[in-house]
Amino acid sequence: MSKQSQTEESLEDINRSLYKEGMTDGLPVIPPTEERVDEMLLGTDRDRDEVIGELGNNENALTVERLAANAVMAGCIPPYMPILEAGAEALADPDSNSIQFSVSTASWSYQWVVNGPVREKLDIASESGAFGPSYHANQTIPRALGIAYRNTAKIYPGEKDMGVMGNPYKFYFLAGENEEASPWDPYHVSQGLDEDDSAISLAGPNSWVQWFPGENNAEHVARGMIRNTPESMRARSGEDLNATITHFINPYNAEELEKADLSKQEIKEYMVENSHRTLDEYSRSFGGDSDLPPRQSKQYFDTEAINIVSMGGPGRVNAIAGTSIGGPVTKKIDFPNNWDDLVEEYVVETEWVPTEGFYE
Repeated sequence: MSKQSQTEESLEDINRSLYKEGMTDGLPVIPPTEERVDEMLLGTDRDRDEVIGELGNNENALTVERLAANAVMAGCIPPYMPILEAGAEALADPDSNSIQFSVSTASWSYQWVVNGPVREKLDIASESGAFGPSYHANQTIPRALGIAYRNTAKIYPGEKDMGVMGNPYKFYFLAGENEEASPWDPYHVSQGLDEDDSAISLAGPNSWVQWFPGENNAEHVARGMIRNTPESMRARSGEDLNATITHFINPYNAEELEKADLSKQEIKEYMVENSHRTLDEYSRSFGGDSDLPPRQSKQYFDTEAINIVSMGGPGRVNAIAGTSIGGPVTKKIDFPNNWDDLVEEYVVETEWVPTEGFYE
């Protein structure tokens, strides 16, 4: 048997073994050998035994080394370690409520938004197809964080993960905010960070809807943000549990809103004031008197439960992700001293993405 076939057989055997032990997400992984994990740890100044946080209801510790091992399996490269560490901190933050949307029957996902200079450095897509396939960082970073949570908290379908349907967005749901084309301050600035900071934000929605306005003007965009929100989505902030919704607005429609002198806060206020839904169908289903006037309930109870992020490339399509029953939580990304050198060594510059001239 040739050396190549032995290597291929070994790779297959390792994947079979890891899958059998429940340590993968069902897709092939790169074996986390000692050499590969050591290489991944080049991306951090932290000690390999440092505990980043505790995950799951058993409070299992996720160390830097364990995160690096899961990152190897997901196909990450060393320069991704700082963003992975910040993402792990977000998962471990009690305010994220990550355990709830990791195990609930409603099949929640992990939604990641990246801000700041790290987007360009790591080629994190924020324009056309940012939430879709093709971009290495956009796929492997959330995959690594998902596998790390699964392996640390020991979550398996039907045992702890009780999602009735499951959620494909648990594989990967990460993109950068299109800050350059946005008329508003970046999302992480609204969370108290400086514009020059790099950050990653976590929410846990269970649904995703794409829509486009009937007409491309501010009124139709603002109305569409309400009308296209499914009735099953509710948004309300609270001390014990946030139920939030994120609106991803394409740059062209964001520009229409900005032309009407609408700030993010004013858009949110409009949504709260005009999001009443009638509940008469529920009255009828329980045998209520049809002569009674229809009851109403707000779909958006307050502005704190609404998040607006500029996202995407040319076109008039927008998206709504919700309801998230945790967070959002934003974490600043800190970088090791050798990070720029690692970026130059490992990050591959794509030659097929037309990024110039879209918004000029």
